[in-house]
Amino acid sequence: MNPIAEIVEHKEVVVCAGSGGVGKTTVAASIALRAALEGKRAAVLTIDPARRLASSLGLKELTNKPTKVNRRKFTSAGLAPAGELHAMMLDTKTTFDEIVMQYAPSREQAERIIANRFYRNISSTLSGTQEYMAMEKLYELYVDGRYDLIVIDTPPTRNALDFLDSPRRLTSFLESRMLRWFLIPYMKAGGGMMRIANVAAATFLRFAKRIVGSEVLLDTAEFFANLEGMYDGFKQRAGEVAALLRSDATSFVVVTSPAAESVNEALFFGARLNESGLPFGALVVNRVHPKYGDGVRLKPRRLAKLAQGGEDARGLATLLAVEESFMRVVRLEEANLDALARKIPRHRWVRVPYLEREAVDFPGLVAVAAQIFAEDGSPHPGGG
Repeated sequence: MNPIAEIVEHKEVVVCAGSGGVGKTTVAASIALRAALEGKRAAVLTIDPARRLASSLGLKELTNKPTKVNRRKFTSAGLAPAGELHAMMLDTKTTFDEIVMQYAPSREQAERIIANRFYRNISSTLSGTQEYMAMEKLYELYVDGRYDLIVIDTPPTRNALDFLDSPRRLTSFLESRMLRWFLIPYMKAGGGMMRIANVAAATFLRFAKRIVGSEVLLDTAEFFANLEGMYDGFKQRAGEVAALLRSDATSFVVVTSPAAESVNEALFFGARLNESGLPFGALVVNRVHPKYGDGVRLKPRRLAKLAQGGEDARGLATLLAVEESFMRVVRLEEANLDALARKIPRHRWVRVPYLEREAVDFPGLVAVAAQIFAEDGSPHPGGG
């Protein structure tokens, strides 16, 4: 059975990961599209602020709330979905605000945090925040129970460490005892320097005031003071998300291209999944140049002689030179994929050929989905 089709049939969460520029967003949308065709209520979530997902689904824009893809998009492409397809794009700041409202002991405390200038600065820029909020949104969709399948499009591979580690890193920052220790005078003195025995803290604050100003320190101190009582909620949710990612309900799909750098990224992420005990489901090798025949190999001397002949001979020489250049690319890709096969068995692969059209609209997305879910595991006609 096609490994991606098997995932769609049996899993509830699919996490698509891969390096930038390999078509990961398109693969994620294709998986959700297939699920909708088969009768599932599917949702695809992207972290990418570019509009590729919206345009490929025929939507004007995506927001932090799921938007249903109109059934007419399917019927105009000759498809009859038995289910529904929904799509959304993560809004990091809005999601963080929602979490604050959820975990704060009171609405007043939540509003103080959201209005805090330090919070407004870090809520969308702090390293790991976007990845943490993506998992928060994923978990929110999962526990809501309205969707049979949720597909998430993650940041590029080397940042996958951020994606996998973001709950721990963000909660560690928010619980930073060292930072709060230095800010104690501001937390207790309303922005004035206290006379304290903590020489290190006093020295640090004098230096920090000269660099960033007392208002910034006061905002920072107020932010951490207002977080009191919320840390357990953050940590509990982070644990629940981690458990979901490791559960039988979830499967990771690694997306790569046949280029050497992308293959190395795929191997890196596969190893990272294994180390973390996360369930690898399948590999999508996207944009593979197809091999046509065995090629015609001519010695350079013979090719040069043709190029010096008549019009027909020169035309043939040009075609042969182009074919040789193309076949060099094919041979290089196959060598890269042979190296990949030594680490990831080919029966867990799906190969998608380089198509004549990009998936920039709904018909283009349908064409890619047809290749990904080819039942015999080989590309459908139409690759170019």
